[in-house]
Amino acid sequence: MNIDDLLRCLADRSVELFLADGRLRYRGPEAALTAELRGHIASHRSTIIERLRMAATASGGTCCCGKCHRQNWVDDPPKDSRIRTTCGKCGRFIGYRPVGPRMA
Repeated sequence: MNIDDLLRCLADRSVELFLADGRLRYRGPEAALTAELRGHIASHRSTIIERLRMAATASGGTCCCGKCHRQNWVDDPPKDSRIRTTCGKCGRFIGYRPVGPRMA
């Protein structure tokens, strides 16, 4: 699997790759990363890290679309008393919040 196919597959599974203290990390639904996908990530690790660094630099460190403003945020349906929020433009994971009214 080439890197573009891998990144598309991960996005389809709602898996976000990101850098934390220079280390490659991920967020996503439970069981979204199979052993096979982990192997593909490992084989492309250096290229993925390079792309994430370039995207962060190009967008001023915010996200790949550079437009993760609140008006672009999309909430997933509640699950386990939490709501998962992502950017509607780039798909970037924003965070979780408890079920209830959104505070401005």
